[in-house]
Amino acid sequence: MNDQTVRLVKNEFLAIPFAEIILPYTENFLNALKKDHIPVNLINKLHLILLDDLSIAAEVTLQEELELFINNGHSIYEDFVVLTSILLPKKYPVLDKILKTSVKNFIIHIQNIFSNFSKDFEILTKVFSLHNDKSITINDIDTSLGDGHKGESTVLVTLSDGTRLIYKPRNIDAGHSYNLFIDWVNDKLNTNLKTLKCVCFEKYGWLEFVAHKAVNQEKETEEYYYKAGILLAVAFLLGSKDYHYENIIAAGKDPVIIDHETIIQPILSDQSIRTWDEQHKIPFYSVLESMLIVNKDTGVPLEYAGYGINGNKEIMDIESKVSNPNTIDSKRVTQFVFRKVIKQNIPLYKDTHVFANSYESHFIKGFTNAYEMFMNSKEELTSTVSPIHFFEHQKIRYVWRPTFIYFKILKYMRKACFMSDFEEYRSKLLELMSKAYQKENFKDYRLILESEMKQMLNGDIPFFSLNSLDLHLEEDSSFKIFKYDCLENIRHRIKLLSENHKIEQIELIKKWLTM
Repeated sequence: MNDQTVRLVKNEFLAIPFAEIILPYTENFLNALKKDHIPVNLINKLHLILLDDLSIAAEVTLQEELELFINNGHSIYEDFVVLTSILLPKKYPVLDKILKTSVKNFIIHIQNIFSNFSKDFEILTKVFSLHNDKSITINDIDTSLGDGHKGESTVLVTLSDGTRLIYKPRNIDAGHSYNLFIDWVNDKLNTNLKTLKCVCFEKYGWLEFVAHKAVNQEKETEEYYYKAGILLAVAFLLGSKDYHYENIIAAGKDPVIIDHETIIQPILSDQSIRTWDEQHKIPFYSVLESMLIVNKDTGVPLEYAGYGINGNKEIMDIESKVSNPNTIDSKRVTQFVFRKVIKQNIPLYKDTHVFANSYESHFIKGFTNAYEMFMNSKEELTSTVSPIHFFEHQKIRYVWRPTFIYFKILKYMRKACFMSDFEEYRSKLLELMSKAYQKENFKDYRLILESEMKQMLNGDIPFFSLNSLDLHLEEDSSFKIFKYDCLENIRHRIKLLSENHKIEQIELIKKWLTM
């Protein structure tokens, strides 16, 4: 352990539970980034983030191990650190693998950001209007913006000239297609829904950063909710999914959808498995599918609504955390906490969050205008020059289950009893994951479950991809599990557009607005 690491532990990391035990796992990370000549202050910040992530994965097991240590008559914490550092790989091989894999993937992730920035600098200069100055470098990285997969996640990159960019470690062509579709909507409705500049590559992409900004006058709030109504209609028509409160940014007078990986979706050919929508009584082909709005008569957790719920700013939750970390008095305590369910998805006016119920007429007008425009444009939308063709052959993320479901399961699996044996870990995970599959048809969907298991055994949130024109997932081209591909789903929705259907959707909107 080098001098710098010792200093960091003493000065900064002792607030992280069991930092000294997990610290040796990060040595490869420190050595790799130093070789890449990354600024020391940024290495230190990323090191702190990595240690915190490793601690979250390990703290339940290590706290149980500390309690066993104390019950055996020991009382010196430094002895516990030495003993546990030696026994951890053998006694808890599952945890050992998780920690090593996390470090390895995080190293690759950070190295990819720096190497891709260097490689793409010329095109980033043109698209994002940077100064063509080779002295511009990456100054800061915030890794807390999205779901992790193979150790990579959406990050905010701040450059030395102050420019902020979003880096996504996967294909973002669908975002470009979405921009083109929104341009078409803007032209039809004579409005100006915001689109995001983007640079797309096969396995990653760069996006314009959108900051959460307050509105300056009430007229802008009216405009915001008029546009929000339009976007709800757009999300319905495209069959969008998973637009919870973290995927919406209130940027002044503009509501902005910031994640386009699930902006279009296919439709399953067989509802024999217990899908999220079916389980939570979400009406098919309705405005509730996107999660932008919710209703009380469905089972969707209300706090996840993308556009929020009137007055719902925080919820009471139960949280377990380590108190007196890195001492012999360390305890894992459970307490009630209040968790904010408003992030950046609700507009601010005069330092107050302003909800849609105060602007019901504007929201419904925006939705109605967009819906009726789609209804009046059926011929164009189903023609050879339809704007839905922008989405042909796009790589799409399929939402098999909402990401927070996977998070809950992985959190449960942190117990020590699962960390000591790979078979025990796998068996319990399989038990939890297979509950969503009805037994009589389980064999048809085994490939999905197997893929979920494989990814979660690596500590990842499962990620399923497909071509927007395919009826199968990338995992197995022989098994066509979808009734409609992504574009066929949109065409089916176009056919459903009618005055009666519009009225039904407005009733669902009103239920949300009166909650």
